[in-house]
Amino acid sequence: MKLTATTDPVKARKGRALVLFVAEGETATHPLLPAFDNLPQLAKAAGFTGKKGRVATVAMAAGKATVPVVLVGMGPRAEVTDEWLRQGAGRLVKQLEQLGATACDLCMGVGAENAEDPGRAVAEGALLAGYRFQEYKSEPDPDYTPVTELCLHVPDERLDCAQEGLAFGGLLARGACLARDLANRPGNVCTPTHLASQAKRLAKGGVKVRVLGEAQMQRLGMNALLGVARGSAQEAKLICLEYAPKGARETVAVVGKGLTFDSGGISLKPGKKMDEMKYDMCGGAAVLGLFSILPELKPRQRVLGFVPSSENLPDAAAQKPGDIVTAYNGKTIEILNTDAEGRLILADALAYAATFKPAAIVDLATLTGAVVTALGHLATGAMSNHDPLRDQIVAAGERAGERCWPLPLWDDYHKAIEAQTADLQNIGDGTAGTISGGMFLKEFIGETPWVHLDIAGTAWGGPEVGYYDGKAAAGVGVRLLAQWLMDRG
Repeated sequence: MKLTATTDPVKARKGRALVLFVAEGETATHPLLPAFDNLPQLAKAAGFTGKKGRVATVAMAAGKATVPVVLVGMGPRAEVTDEWLRQGAGRLVKQLEQLGATACDLCMGVGAENAEDPGRAVAEGALLAGYRFQEYKSEPDPDYTPVTELCLHVPDERLDCAQEGLAFGGLLARGACLARDLANRPGNVCTPTHLASQAKRLAKGGVKVRVLGEAQMQRLGMNALLGVARGSAQEAKLICLEYAPKGARETVAVVGKGLTFDSGGISLKPGKKMDEMKYDMCGGAAVLGLFSILPELKPRQRVLGFVPSSENLPDAAAQKPGDIVTAYNGKTIEILNTDAEGRLILADALAYAATFKPAAIVDLATLTGAVVTALGHLATGAMSNHDPLRDQIVAAGERAGERCWPLPLWDDYHKAIEAQTADLQNIGDGTAGTISGGMFLKEFIGETPWVHLDIAGTAWGGPEVGYYDGKAAAGVGVRLLAQWLMDRG
């Protein structure tokens, strides 16, 4: 989709829809729109009041042609946020697709005075809403007409800001769409080897990629990760990435769980919805999506990325409940449930990342179903050993439209992961499951400031929000991490 901004008044043209974002209770007019005298009356007749989330289309005469005017409700003017604009742009694109309109001219008007970066919000919402995963369709969907052009019309004084916002939002959406592509691919395609090959394609523009195989990990003592991979014919990988700009002010690390398919291992999951376990690598997909845009994002930090990747299957050689493994940092782990495997592959990756002495580590993982019970699909659970870093992540999530909610890691919770025959056990006591996962991971980062993001509720299956329909991977994490890097300056 081509995104542009202009200060020119809108001209009604055949084949292009006109779009107006309207605040609740306000008149459907805009100084840059053609003088459609009866537009407010037609909007009222269509029952359109500007209520948030409502969309209406009216046909307007323009000379000898009739053009569609799409009205998008923004809710009360004083309450409009970037996220409301993001969702409005997403609903706009969905409406245009239904109309078969491939291009539009958008007058935003409402919200520009409230939102921090309206152009960015529109770009993200439009591009994410227009995403389609059709790699395995033998024929294109005959009912789908993609939107190929969106032109944002703004006053003279807002042109530069709008253009910059569209470019920034477009970049972030591109990274999120790459993460979606990786996560949506089936497990027989997106294996650890495939994920590593996709990472290697990012090795340009200042990004370096190194992939550790099982022999290398064995020499390093990464037995927690290797133990999970024992039941699979696919070789485990540890994908290591580096973006190092000249004059980098600090080093930070991001770690993403890359479990490309999770059957639960010997502790086998129920068959219903097991197909969704191809999404168990959404954290790793987010890391790769971030690195795909770092050369253009140009953060001032040296950014290290780590994606531990394996499958978790119940082969005869698979790890068993009761087994004990020694992780990279020397801690021993008793495996009480082989379906608590994400924290095992992350344990080695986090301990390895900490050896590079970064100023901060952020990990993302579809770690626990318990986080869905706690927060639903609306927020990511955030746990940390460093409150200021956690607060940075939460603030970045608010700006990016990927909300996070803090959960405690009090010492009192540690007892639940203490094992009888090893240093740790890989499950808790049946309570506070998300926190138990965070407490376990905390054992592998030393004193490094660190935040764990449990994205099991937000990575897929969430509610429809205009730019995401809840039916596949959301691409969550890319925009949040990018915002965090830019906020650190």
